[in-house]
Amino acid sequence: MHLLAGAGAIASLAGCRQETGPNIVFFFADDIGTECFGCYGGAEYQTPNIDSLARVGIQYMNMNAQPLSSPSRVQLLTGQYNDRNYSAFGYINDDEHIFPQLARAAGYKTAIVGKWQLGRDRSMISRMGFDESYCSQVELYRETRSATQTDRYANSIWDVNGKTYDFALYGPDSMEDYAFDFIDRKAASGEPFLLYYTEPLVHTPHVSTPDGEEWDLDYGSRFTAAQDTSYFRGMVAYMDKQVGNMVRHLKERGLWDNTVFIFCSDNGTSTRIVSKQRDGSRQRGGKGEANYFGTHVPLIVCWGDKVSPRQVEHLVDLTDFLPTFADIMGVRVPDDWTLDGVSLYPELLGGESEKKDLVLVHFNPLWPTTPSPKASRYAMNDTYAYFWDGRIYNYREDPRFTMPVMYDDASDELKAAVCALKERVEDRTSPYSYGTDFRPDAPGAPRRGNYKTFYDWAPPQNPF
Repeated sequence: MHLLAGAGAIASLAGCRQETGPNIVFFFADDIGTECFGCYGGAEYQTPNIDSLARVGIQYMNMNAQPLSSPSRVQLLTGQYNDRNYSAFGYINDDEHIFPQLARAAGYKTAIVGKWQLGRDRSMISRMGFDESYCSQVELYRETRSATQTDRYANSIWDVNGKTYDFALYGPDSMEDYAFDFIDRKAASGEPFLLYYTEPLVHTPHVSTPDGEEWDLDYGSRFTAAQDTSYFRGMVAYMDKQVGNMVRHLKERGLWDNTVFIFCSDNGTSTRIVSKQRDGSRQRGGKGEANYFGTHVPLIVCWGDKVSPRQVEHLVDLTDFLPTFADIMGVRVPDDWTLDGVSLYPELLGGESEKKDLVLVHFNPLWPTTPSPKASRYAMNDTYAYFWDGRIYNYREDPRFTMPVMYDDASDELKAAVCALKERVEDRTSPYSYGTDFRPDAPGAPRRGNYKTFYDWAPPQNPF
């Protein structure tokens, strides 16, 4: 367990930490499920850099996020399932305990580079534990979009440490430049660092990249008005290239062997995208869908030559990273922090991690203007998913959740197999679980903070 009996303020942890551990780079891609990667059986796109990581690292075969971005990001940062603390889409309460605070206590320098999307307040990112930030979707969002300007890709505006703004000809390139500069400065000073790299690719709009022919031949292809799913292939390639660039930069600076590098994604692929698989099938993305294609995402962990390359089949989810980071950094988690995850650190050292019995998908986006008709609450074990309304699915055989068995009609054997899932789904001890009363318009945790989300001004875009 990762509990420090009697721990008080997070600052008090500084005296309890062990010798400084390795650097951490968490590369968090946006809107891409496992079906898009060769190492997971995909045959549609070229992902050589990510596939090569799978050959030298630990590849997790049953990693699950939430079906949409903001719920996943809150879960990742806090190590808690969304029934405990999720308030609204594009929002996190700024008094939450999150992993950069642990990193600071462990003597690490911290940075977030990329997509924020958790509150329109330029000071909150620093307030919550990040020493540096270079982010899109902070205070500016709608204000920066036009026929020839975007919020994250071509001709975009980026928030720099909550103090200045930076114009980017192409956002992913500029954030990469900032990240490399951060790494170089920490390498020069000898300070350990945690870099949370929240890649905007391959989120909609599907537009051209600087590596695409259209970038120069058709200026309009850079912008939302020209979006076309045919550009998705180039966006995947560009994201993969950026993974390769990051790995190469760490190696060139002599940091690769002392850096835990993690590649993951926040949710499944857009439902607009259909991808060929090596087995001949074609799979539609599941973003925003309460099924396995909505939550099943890649996870690959590398640590120089310290990990034994292998595939791991057990359940993993986003709550597991906060305790994993704590163990990597050699700092304990205070006993007043609620955690739902387990540490993967023993597995990185060649042992076995504590196995999760289940993962909870408490999926209620809570857009400020409208409830989501696809909101759902269910738990999964190695084979089954149990829903709040009594539906049971074998997601190994039915990953789209199309053939339910109702609990009342299930065999005694099946009821026994989902007993723990049913108990967790119907648990009312978490304040915003609602048990069997879960519904798409059920409120979440109250907002605490004098700031809004970037969706408070209008109905959200179609996120699927």
